[in-house]
Amino acid sequence: MTSFLDVYLTEYDESLAPDSYIDPVGTLVIWSSFSRMVFRNRVNSVSNDVRNYTLNLFHHFLVRKLIEDDEAVLSPSLKRRYQDKDVLAFKHACLIFLENLFVYSLLRRESSNKDVKTGGTLGISNARRRWEKEDGNPVLVFTHEPKGQILVRQLGLGVSGRYKTPLIEMDFFDASYQYNKPKFQPKWREAEAFVTGDRKSLLGRLEALLYPFLKRCVAELHHVGTLRFNDDVPSKLIDAYANAFASSQVTGNYARDFWLQQTELNQGAAGALYTVLNRNAEADLEPKQVLEEALGEELAQEEKEKLERIARLEPFLSDFMLLFTLMAAERNHSIDNVAKHWDEHGRDANRLSELAKPLSDFAHLPAIRGSQAANRLTKLQQVADAGDVAQQIRRLADYHSDIMRSRGQPAWLVVSENDKIHVNARTMSRPVSGTWQPGDWYNQYYLPQFRSLVLGLQGVAT
Repeated sequence: MTSFLDVYLTEYDESLAPDSYIDPVGTLVIWSSFSRMVFRNRVNSVSNDVRNYTLNLFHHFLVRKLIEDDEAVLSPSLKRRYQDKDVLAFKHACLIFLENLFVYSLLRRESSNKDVKTGGTLGISNARRRWEKEDGNPVLVFTHEPKGQILVRQLGLGVSGRYKTPLIEMDFFDASYQYNKPKFQPKWREAEAFVTGDRKSLLGRLEALLYPFLKRCVAELHHVGTLRFNDDVPSKLIDAYANAFASSQVTGNYARDFWLQQTELNQGAAGALYTVLNRNAEADLEPKQVLEEALGEELAQEEKEKLERIARLEPFLSDFMLLFTLMAAERNHSIDNVAKHWDEHGRDANRLSELAKPLSDFAHLPAIRGSQAANRLTKLQQVADAGDVAQQIRRLADYHSDIMRSRGQPAWLVVSENDKIHVNARTMSRPVSGTWQPGDWYNQYYLPQFRSLVLGLQGVAT
């Protein structure tokens, strides 16, 4: 279960098909690959909030400290269940326990601390229901098993699961949460300076209260042992948790420099995007606008090419999505009908093949060569070179059918031998003529998510 969710949440895997009902042309695996070249797995659809970034690192800092502390011992019950502090299941139990403690601390202080914002807090809805059901004094259970989890499948869907890959990419630990490899030590020295370098800081004060509490809990609690939040968690600890992680705004104010150093998202291609988003903090720019403005920044050629590839790739992917949308716009219609609407949107038989030409070497780039993304891109280029619009439509229908079959799902539509199109799924809204202009973007390349992170790093409330 855990390994399944780790893959699902930290790196796109087409075989898991979370997009079966929203990505009929199978382009997510393509554009996300090109986005990863820019952001190097630091930002994606589930990893884009500075509060959660910092919370995850902080919790791992505490778990690592617990493992390395010879004076920290497990209760006999926990010793029987986990054998050793360095066992993965024990680390999971600690991470779940800490995440739950954090969520309840926010709930406890949201009415008395105006800075506390619970929006975007993972598990907050379930926690609130438990809070109300148990009269504001919920039970905390120490275990890695489901009975200890506020959020369903918390090991994957909680903070540690969603923010696992970025910390792996930055060399804080490996996929098994091993902290002690030599290459990880420089990062942990930097993390220690960040967390405890200033004992008067929000994070420093929290660590000074939370670590002794965690150390005492693992020494005294049974496996699946329980605490009553209001009865057993010190009020000062609750306050410190709520103060340190009150919002992305609060966290960004003290964590900005640390995370820019660790992620290097203010450098290279990502740095150009960062500069644009910083400069336009009050403007909600479209992803295309952000990228085009970033291309005007001074960049090394290798970094500039990462952005230029996206600028060439997206009109190609966007037009394929437009063509499929036109194909799926009516329950029963014809290839000729689709071709007519394709023409009304300013496209002709040469449109896709012309867009495909600048992409000829993209599938062979080292970062994606041999991957599902490269395979998909190559097949779409073949569809583009099919000839006239009718042939492109037929081949796109076949390509779509192959994608859906690989997902274990039925095709949304089929094209019969007499050129009739029958849609088996819900029809898609046909865009009004003139609204999907040539060159318009359909995909977002994690730019809205990056904007969310940038605003948090600025200390701007979102």
